[in-house]
Amino acid sequence: MEPSDFDILTSADGQALIERHLTDDPARLALKLRNPAVTQQIRMLQRCRTKLPAFYAARCIVPQLAYEQASSEAAAAARTEGLTAAVPAGERRLAVDLTCGLGVDALTLGRSFERVVAVESDPLRARIARWNFERLGAENIEVVHDSAERFTELWEAEGRPAIDLVYVDPSRKTAEGKRVYSLEDSSPQILDLLPALRRIARRVVVKLSPLFDVSEVYRRFGPEASAEVISLEGECKEVLARIGFPDTEADLRATVIRRGRVERFDFSRTVLTSETSSGQEAKSTEEARFLLVPDVAFYKTRTVEAYCTQYLAAEACNLRMAGGYLFSDEVPEQFAGKTYRITFRHPYHPKTISRMLRSRGIRRVNVHRRNFPFPAEEVARALGVELGGTTDIFCLNVQNDLSVFFVLRID
Repeated sequence: MEPSDFDILTSADGQALIERHLTDDPARLALKLRNPAVTQQIRMLQRCRTKLPAFYAARCIVPQLAYEQASSEAAAAARTEGLTAAVPAGERRLAVDLTCGLGVDALTLGRSFERVVAVESDPLRARIARWNFERLGAENIEVVHDSAERFTELWEAEGRPAIDLVYVDPSRKTAEGKRVYSLEDSSPQILDLLPALRRIARRVVVKLSPLFDVSEVYRRFGPEASAEVISLEGECKEVLARIGFPDTEADLRATVIRRGRVERFDFSRTVLTSETSSGQEAKSTEEARFLLVPDVAFYKTRTVEAYCTQYLAAEACNLRMAGGYLFSDEVPEQFAGKTYRITFRHPYHPKTISRMLRSRGIRRVNVHRRNFPFPAEEVARALGVELGGTTDIFCLNVQNDLSVFFVLRID
């Protein structure tokens, strides 16, 4: 987005056009209006309806790149709620978002802290953020156009009061738009900045890539760090490093957001080493009626076994683990994940299963697998089907016995 686009979108005429055509098809609208800035803004607002409903309702300005890099409002709200619960009420005066971007994270912080400073290095994005916060009625958020490094340096040099919480979401893209994966290549370089942040702030929270290895949080950020994984509707959205929060035994958290409900599951980091064993693997799944897939947050934090032990032990369902999945005789009342009823099990004999699928007119299947020697694409080829559709099969390796489970999704 260019400054001239911002001027068009915030003008009275631009706002009227957006409101008038908000539900129109952007592709057709492009030919009708011949106003690329307005057409693109309508396209982005339509995408915001689910991910950023408050920004949609307020008709905020939403550049595409900023949208793609922004947290969803649901994930940001769950994260902030969990963080502020661990902050004493008297220390919720000032939060700083060092990487403002679109402003979703600063907006959620502003609902829990008396004052928020949102730092943005790009002048146009800073201008957009100010305009958006005004539309959103976020009067306690101040936008500062500066780099994270310079802001931190000045805050320390001027001896300003300690910040209660600093939040950083380092950009994982270069100025040219190329994606990077290491902390050292992200901007700001948080590991270099962290010592100064620890001097000016009581607590620091770093949002990391969903691909980040949770065990690396403790190695890269030190023994006082704790880690959290946030999933939204079965998709891993965030890995967080939290520094400066009270030491507890529960320094590893899985936060699961499903159907608008937020659940938090706390563990000790020691499970990261114990979870690698397969001591709880069941030898047989013959009698099981249900196949259960714990939420991705448990797999990401390597706490599947710990989740069963700590949170499902009281359930009378004969729960056991095999091939990376859970099996049970009954469905647990409180289960964070997907539940399938097993219709039948068959040894992994591709030719036989292929004939079975053809006889039933099944040409597409969703192949689920963990610890199985063949990738999903290869399994689909061997079965003579394509990936996709509404039929689910699970491919498991249980005690070197390769099997395929045909299932029906029930939750």
